[in-house]
Amino acid sequence: MDTSELHSLVEALREAHGAHTALLYGSLADGSAGPESDIDLALFAPIAQVRRDARWHQGRALDVFVHPETVLAEPTAEQLYLRGALVLAQRGDEATRFLARLEALHAAGPQPLAPDEAQARRVWVAKMLQRLRRGDAEGNYRRHWLLMMALEDHFALRTRWYPGPKKALAWLAREMPHHHALCAAALRPGASDETIAAWMAAVIDDTPSQPIDPA
Repeated sequence: MDTSELHSLVEALREAHGAHTALLYGSLADGSAGPESDIDLALFAPIAQVRRDARWHQGRALDVFVHPETVLAEPTAEQLYLRGALVLAQRGDEATRFLARLEALHAAGPQPLAPDEAQARRVWVAKMLQRLRRGDAEGNYRRHWLLMMALEDHFALRTRWYPGPKKALAWLAREMPHHHALCAAALRPGASDETIAAWMAAVIDDTPSQPIDPA
């Protein structure tokens, strides 16, 4: 997507949603986009709650979040996905200051999980490993559920922000390559129960005394 086309699209969306500020984020913003990459936009307007505008635009998926403008002054962890976004339009310097606040929020780090919550997540892993062995529809559902949650839990149990699967996997490959290898093996179609259990052991390896495979 060239600059003029993007500008025309953003102006049309701003008018349609009454938005004064627009940010481009995701792969188009960080330079990693391919032919099938989404057009990810965040708009800010005088509205009371978040709106979505999702559709196809010239062969690409267009995914737009329209946020209340009050978010610009008080960002929360929910908006950390916008770190590194490109400012396409703003009122004054509101977007610039918003992105600076996001960087400060990220640098401060998340709150650690409460001990009981951390323990509950570890027990949940053991329970899911036990139930996925059934091999029936429910067991297979739990297998996918466990694999979906494992990467996020890996970050949460280490008091790290979870940046979404793409960035999380890249971080894991760079900083914890052994864990990345275990994760990649567990995610392969047809991975064995033992392979999945090995990845789960890595997810909760800060508590080696906790058995993760009750079978």
